[in-house]
Amino acid sequence: MREKYVIAIGIGMMLIYSCSYDVSQKGTYMKNYYEALKKTDPQQTASLKAESDEEKKALNQFRDFYQVFSEEKIRSSVRVLYREDAYFRDGFREVQGIDAIEKYFVSSTEAFLECRFDIQDVSVHDGNYYFRWIMILVLKRNKDDPIEAVGMSHVRFDENGRIIFHQDYWDTGIIYEKVPILGPIITWIRQRV
Repeated sequence: MREKYVIAIGIGMMLIYSCSYDVSQKGTYMKNYYEALKKTDPQQTASLKAESDEEKKALNQFRDFYQVFSEEKIRSSVRVLYREDAYFRDGFREVQGIDAIEKYFVSSTEAFLECRFDIQDVSVHDGNYYFRWIMILVLKRNKDDPIEAVGMSHVRFDENGRIIFHQDYWDTGIIYEKVPILGPIITWIRQRV
């Protein structure tokens, strides 16, 4: 019996890994992150001035963009919010440059009917902005079962208030739990870990 559980865990982990790992990024996952942090270090590059009008505008643009995350909003505003060479990473993908960010964001909208972010608060430390949020997500395949997830975005802005670095932190496993066959395996693993 125990052997079956070990096999189930192995298969589940393999599926999670294969669903979320971008093979083009092999060996570069943390390297790219550290390079992006270094390249956008607010102590070494021009960044927003604290409590300036530009800072207030940038924070409001971020809130507005993510309030209703939709293809229409992305296409109309992503190039205003993010700089041409911006870096973005979440639990699913790592992308560099505004074209890649827009493509990734638009493609992510294909899986859901509705996605919005309720930003709870913002903290600032030495040019690093931390947005704590609750995401409400209605997937097309589970429209009667909305998902709520708590998360945080670590963001850095340039001196003009455009995002140059954006790292999201949240539990992507709640999405995998909704996938047929894989979902029960994930739930089972969570209950035993």
